[in-house]
Amino acid sequence: MRLLDPAKDIGKNKPISHPKSIYFEINLKKKKLSIKPSFRLKPGFQSILCRQFKRGLYKIFLEETERQKQNGLEDKFNFIREFSRYNLGDYPVIYFPRTYGAMLLLQEDIIHPKLHLEPVMKYHIVGYNFFEFELFGHLFSIPTSSQYLIMWDKYIKESIIRKSRFFKQPIEINYLTDIDLLLSVMDSK
Repeated sequence: MRLLDPAKDIGKNKPISHPKSIYFEINLKKKKLSIKPSFRLKPGFQSILCRQFKRGLYKIFLEETERQKQNGLEDKFNFIREFSRYNLGDYPVIYFPRTYGAMLLLQEDIIHPKLHLEPVMKYHIVGYNFFEFELFGHLFSIPTSSQYLIMWDKYIKESIIRKSRFFKQPIEINYLTDIDLLLSVMDSK
């Protein structure tokens, strides 16, 4: 909502139709987002919603890896398949909150989001069996190996060093509210 012009980008015969959500009421003209009753602020609900979100990110990675590199069906991704499709196991999603509201985003990437499997920014880390990607102004990371704990500490340490200019301390999300979904950092002065 904050990154698009409703008059130009959203609506009938536009690149994006009016967004609908079971959890949020979206008013693009007023640029307002309100919570529907189906979005409960009970602790159990927040965990379930976050798990659904995490599984969705893993599923996107798996599908894009197959589409772009034709290797998404390899056995090394079985743990991702089990988690994203069958809700088996539990794997982390790391979120890097932005320090500043200024972002380098292309309008095209907002209208037609893409998952870039190759690093785009200098602060993206290659290796350590983690995959970093930006989506709608948010930076996330997921492990690409079921043995991710072996490299966890080194990866987090390197991430903090590499991203210190642009991001705060990384967060392993447990609740959807751990993510600055509204990009409130853009309101900072």
